[in-house]
Amino acid sequence: MVSNLSLEGRLPGHAGALTAEQVKSLKDLWLRLFELFKQPGDKINPPPQYEAPKAKEPKQNGGGGWLGFGGKKKEVEKLDEEFVFLGRTADPRWMSLPLEQAIPLIPGHMLEYTFWNMVATDNPDAAILRYLRARKWNANAAYNMLINTLRWRLHMRVDDISKLGESGLRLELERLKPGMSEAFISQMRSGKATLGGPDKSNRGICFINVQLHHKEDQPAEAIQLCALYLMETARVFLGYPMVNACIVFNLDNFTLANWDFEFVKFLIVCLERYYPETLGLCLIHKAPWVFSTVWSVVSPMLDPVVAAKIKFSKNLDEFSQYIHVGSTPVIISGNPDIKTKDEATEADDPAAGTLDTPTSPEYLAYVEEKKQYTKDTIDWTKKDIIEEKLDEDALQRLERGLKHRNIRIKAEKDMRANTIYHEKKMIKLTPEGRLFIDFGGDNWVETDVTDRV
Repeated sequence: MVSNLSLEGRLPGHAGALTAEQVKSLKDLWLRLFELFKQPGDKINPPPQYEAPKAKEPKQNGGGGWLGFGGKKKEVEKLDEEFVFLGRTADPRWMSLPLEQAIPLIPGHMLEYTFWNMVATDNPDAAILRYLRARKWNANAAYNMLINTLRWRLHMRVDDISKLGESGLRLELERLKPGMSEAFISQMRSGKATLGGPDKSNRGICFINVQLHHKEDQPAEAIQLCALYLMETARVFLGYPMVNACIVFNLDNFTLANWDFEFVKFLIVCLERYYPETLGLCLIHKAPWVFSTVWSVVSPMLDPVVAAKIKFSKNLDEFSQYIHVGSTPVIISGNPDIKTKDEATEADDPAAGTLDTPTSPEYLAYVEEKKQYTKDTIDWTKKDIIEEKLDEDALQRLERGLKHRNIRIKAEKDMRANTIYHEKKMIKLTPEGRLFIDFGGDNWVETDVTDRV
């Protein structure tokens, strides 16, 4: 395979820049995964299908808010909230039991399926190395973190979320619970969270406009689905050297009515446990004095590694140290004449995806590629690690990862439903199997990222 891959400038601990000891840890982790994927598991007993509960008598709701205040006061019908989509196809024991008891219950082929969907278009070595770096090269801790992610993905139906896409989810949620589809899609279209970029380190950005959020305005499941969908979509942007992302919390006009502890906790857990090493920068913009009360609750929950990536900006001058103002939504920049590509582009809703197994030649080629990659990786683990040949070995593994990425990208159209970002041409897949990213703005040009590993 002819490529222009180079080891020059590779970050330590990333694919292409590993020590002999780190290579050994990577090999050992691969072998443990392949062994795990062979296990038979136990009979799956998913929970019963959702049935809408009967409404209780209407009563005055204090609005939730923070410590019982700060929310909107209104008459609501309080229902015992129960998720209708998330957790509905997995055995409850997979998440309720301790990891060492739960994992043997899960069929290996299901763990393998969600593992490859987690890798997606990434270099497989790079995907695993995130866990090793997050656990400071403790191989056993990294393995436990990874398999904990796999059981969580199965429980949360992360693969189904990507396959259905926003339009498919809308149909499925409406089928499960009338009205739930509107709760979900209104979150997607509300402007609370949008994707764009780049920041000044050329990372993709998720902008979260907190002033638009009120906890009681939507079911918790709707906002969690929206978050998972955006996180999985944002991963399409990744490919070395864009190895992580930026999150901006715009706290302009923030009040305690916008504070949602449960969702903040959900987001922190996702980033720390299930999407390790994917956060490059978290910028908290225009935090008012009242946020100090909230911060005293949140900051003790943060892993020190995550906490070190958090920066604050009080105004646009400070903000522009990290992000070009022309790359930001109008709600932050205040300039209606300069819009992001997301804001400036009108697009139809994307076509709905399905949960059917694809049969296209590209998908079948990808199925065979996974088998071949597994065989090639097992063969690689058997080779001696020779210090003098680390660079040669590293380049060969990058080339193998590139081959996998290219084949997976060609199958993307069958495995991931189009998003609104596809419709706006921020993400573009060509018939030839090339992947382009276009954030728009005057500091980004449409870029072919197909060969980034």
